[in-house]
Amino acid sequence: MPATASLRDRKRQQTRERLEQTALRLFAAHGFDNVTVGDVCREAHVAPATFYRHFGAKEEVVFAYQTGFDEALQAAIASVRGDGAAPGQLLRILRIFAGHLQSQLPTLALRDRIVLDHDGLMRRTLAIQRDLEAELARGLAELRGLPEPDDAVLAEAAVGLVVLRVALRSWRAGRSDSLPTATQVAYAEVRRVLAVDGT
Repeated sequence: MPATASLRDRKRQQTRERLEQTALRLFAAHGFDNVTVGDVCREAHVAPATFYRHFGAKEEVVFAYQTGFDEALQAAIASVRGDGAAPGQLLRILRIFAGHLQSQLPTLALRDRIVLDHDGLMRRTLAIQRDLEAELARGLAELRGLPEPDDAVLAEAAVGLVVLRVALRSWRAGRSDSLPTATQVAYAEVRRVLAVDGT
């Protein structure tokens, strides 16, 4: 019985991945609003009921990465627990999370193309980034023994998201061989800018 369940789970996961890749490819090629669930199902050779079992709506395909991002960020935060005092914790978290982002590059690039051309999807993307920033702040506060994020932790989490944005741009432009390395460089650059500008 477990072998049967395992095979069924694998087939279910393969169908979900096929639907996701098909939908993202069609959205990127034709525009999100110009592709229907029916179009995706025809291309993926599945019934609409199968699509809706995996994704409640076509928007959910674009944001299917959210759970994985949340889990990767939580794992990155957990991995620095017990590593000592605050200095360097943010950079270690960001580098680990950047490794996850790098592993998702082809799909992320496709999602970026879809989202950048659609105001509603862009708003939701920004909300997800805000949620990631809040999760990072909660994690940093916990690492520091704080009951909730204080202003310093909130600022540090905001800087963390800026570092990731700068690192992604730099890495995609080919100025670094890996996203974790680009993250370290961006972190140093942001610190330099803040040190020059601040007193």
